[in-house]
Amino acid sequence: MSMTVGHKPYTGAINTDSARYKRAKAMYDEGHPNGEETKSAAQEKIEQDLEDLKMLKRMLGQKYDDFDLIFKNPFEADEETFIRNYMGLFDEDGDLINAYGVAGMDITGKDPSEFHKIIDVPETARQDMFDETMRHFIQENGVANGDTTKRTEVFTRYQLSVDKPDRLSGTWTLGQYERMYTKAFYNAVKEADPGWQLGQPFDTNIVRSMTREDVEKRIVKGSTEFSLKPEPSLDIKV
Repeated sequence: MSMTVGHKPYTGAINTDSARYKRAKAMYDEGHPNGEETKSAAQEKIEQDLEDLKMLKRMLGQKYDDFDLIFKNPFEADEETFIRNYMGLFDEDGDLINAYGVAGMDITGKDPSEFHKIIDVPETARQDMFDETMRHFIQENGVANGDTTKRTEVFTRYQLSVDKPDRLSGTWTLGQYERMYTKAFYNAVKEADPGWQLGQPFDTNIVRSMTREDVEKRIVKGSTEFSLKPEPSLDIKV
């Protein structure tokens, strides 16, 4: 399973003119209209649970006046602490950083046509994805298992290796390669054993003998998607 990086508070000097600060300040202002602090969902739930417990005590004839709970939200310590926490969500350009530490992957408000585009992806990234796709296909007998795949690590390595403007379309393109590799492995096993079904063991040498180069020779690239030409059959004449 993929490991997330998580967000950390911003610890550098605060530049109020920076895009990172402005994004964080806007989030603070949205949650604190007119300087008033708003209750978080967690705080409201705790307060409601407290009232329910007090009502239960009243119904049972028990004392409840001295029963109280103080809720402290760490984000509400002070404005600077709050803003530093949110500044950690953005890079220096004010772009959202995802849970894997990569900026430029936010698709909020974007039409899929903006990034569902085929662009050049380095051979190193394609080989990385081919190797992981093969490993996972063999390990899980062709079944896609989100708990054991390491595809997110492959995508993250690729994303961090290219310029931010290329990350969304490049990730889409690398995903198209992944899909073709998987399809090629599946077709090869089915051709060798027509009765084979996903999840059943198979001769792993069928897949291990395949190379990325051989698969990619069969890929037909469209403007937004890939397709795979059938494996050429041997034409044996007697």
